[in-house]
Amino acid sequence: MINLQAGDVCVFANDDFKVFWNGSATFNVFDNTDTEVDVFSVNSVDNSSDAIWHANEWIDNLYKEMAGNNV
Repeated sequence: MINLQAGDVCVFANDDFKVFWNGSATFNVFDNTDTEVDVFSVNSVDNSSDAIWHANEWIDNLYKEMAGNNV
């Protein structure tokens, strides 16, 4: 279950994953059942545009890892 806090912003969403940014350095990743599957931090996030970029980068890397594990 997704438990959002005041200030949390969804910076990525598709059919598989959602990524929420806390407005500081922390990102929470949820799968399509709203189960938290990972948490990551990026210290150089200055604004929501940066957060969107970092979330997309993280998801791109996740899909690459998943594809590599299915070979």
